Parts: sequence; structure tokens; C-alpha cells
Amino acid sequence: MTTRRGLHVVEPGLLTTVQDLGREGWASFGVPAAGALDEEALRLANRLVGNAEGSAALEITLIGPVVRAAGDLDLAVVGGSFGPAPGRVLRLEDGEVVSLAAAPGTARAIVAIGGGIDVALILGSRSTCLSGRFGGFEGRRLQAGDFLAVFPASASPLEEARVDLPQPGEGGVVLRAFAGPDEAEFDAGARAVFWGTTWKILPQSNRMGLRLGGPSLGHVETASRATEGTTRGTVQVTAHGHPIVLLAERPVTGGYPKIAVVAAVDLGLLTRTPPGSGVRFERISPTEARSLLAAREARLRALIGART
Repeated sequence: MTTRRGLHVVEPGLLTTVQDLGREGWASFGVPAAGALDEEALRLANRLVGNAEGSAALEITLIGPVVRAAGDLDLAVVGGSFGPAPGRVLRLEDGEVVSLAAAPGTARAIVAIGGGIDVALILGSRSTCLSGRFGGFEGRRLQAGDFLAVFPASASPLEEARVDLPQPGEGGVVLRAFAGPDEAEFDAGARAVFWGTTWKILPQSNRMGLRLGGPSLGHVETASRATEGTTRGTVQVTAHGHPIVLLAERPVTGGYPKIAVVAAVDLGLLTRTPPGSGVRFERISPTEARSLLAAREARLRALIGART
């Protein structure tokens, strides 16, 4: 009898879900994109274990899981520092148990397994949409006793490679951002406060968005505003004047004014930053943001090769 290859969940961690690059193209039907909060980490982890960069993997949050291998598996953790070998390929033998415990000061990481996680494709993605309770593994976070099957490995792992992504410092993070389309709706004083404040990531944050604590930017009238589509990285300001950075599972539309947009190149760093940490915004232009993203893509290709 052949044993299915995969991972048994011994302990699930705080919030462990199956994610890939998300289900783009369904917003007009009210379906959030979902997908990994840290796309860069997902792509890199998959490439380390020989997968296509968009293969389904695990996203782990704050408290990592304990898993047991069924069959010999290659595993890579990229993003925050979790487990015994972050940023490198870890070979697990059949029956081996590994704890993916977090180092202090880290929030999230991606765990890729050679072959990719075998769950159903729904609307073109294997990602979990927690708010909609579908996709991934039964539309929910993992629980003790779950078994995740994996596809056969299609390529050899990059055993000698190591990936180290930027991590939050003791003082928090500086995020490069450019002006949002509604910045002019805020007066000069509110704009100065937004760009000059060190905000704090609040515990009420989730996969929809990171709530930031700090001074109010003032009451904003939202009742008469038109509802518009949302994008990842947009910084909305609530009616009470508090910023929220929208993430992968954001609502597809929203009516709050958009004061800024975080450069895509810095979104991964933001999602690796734990609650309570400081966040400051550094103003750049949209052109600079595009150049930073292009440079990151070039570094990624040079680091581990152009696998697809």
C-alpha cells in the first residue's frame, strides 16, 4: 500500500492557512483576491523547493505549527524567522516531526513543500478566503489532525541556496509610499501628521488590513462618498481618522478616502512586522515605486534563477 505524501498537522499554530498568489479577476463578483500576504516570500519559498512560484503553500502567523512528514519531503520557510532553518531547504524524512516555532519579533512566513499543496482549485486559485469560508483546506485555518496532501515534486530543490528577506528592526519599519488619490482631501496639518507619525500596528489587524494606532487625522465625512474598488497596499482613513493598510483579503470595494499607497516592494516587510511595532511612512513618487519593484524582480531572478 502506498502512503500519500504530505503533512500531518500535529499542532496548528495560531493562524495557518493554505495560500497561493490569489484569485485575481473576480472582484466584479464580490470575491476577494485572498492569496499570500507576503507574495515575495511565497515565490521565493516555492522556488527553493523546486516548485512553480505560484504553487500553494502554507502561510503561518505569530505562532508556527508543528507538522509531521508523510513520505520524504523538501520544505522551505521564507519570510519571518520560523523553525530550525529559515531561508533554506530542509529535508524531512518520512515520520519526522518539525516545530516551526517563531523567533522573537517576527509575524509571518511562508512554508513551501516540494510539489506544492494539493487542494482543490476554486476560481483558479487554491488560496483560503477566510472571510468567505472557501478555498484552501475546507475554507478555514488548519486544525490539529488535518492532513495536507502534496503533489509529486517536479524539480530538484535548490539545496545550497539561502534567502534572507528584510526583517523589522527594534524600532519598527519604514515603508516607502506615494500619495493616494484622495490625499488632497486632507488639510496640510493632517497630511503632516500622517507622514510624520510613527504609527503602531494594532492587534485588531487581520488578513483584510493592518490597523494603525496613533493620532487621529480628523473626522472624515464618508456618507456621501462614492464606493470604489480597492487595491493592495492602499492606506484608507476611517471616519474617525485612523489609517488602515489594505491587504490580500480586503473588501473589493470601499468608501474611505485613500491618503497613500504603500510601495509593493515594501508590503512583504510590513506583513512580517508583528503587532505593537512602529510603522513610519517615507514619501516617494510612483515612478520610484515602480523602479524599486523592477529592481526587486531583477534581484529575485539573479538570486535563484528563472524557474517557472
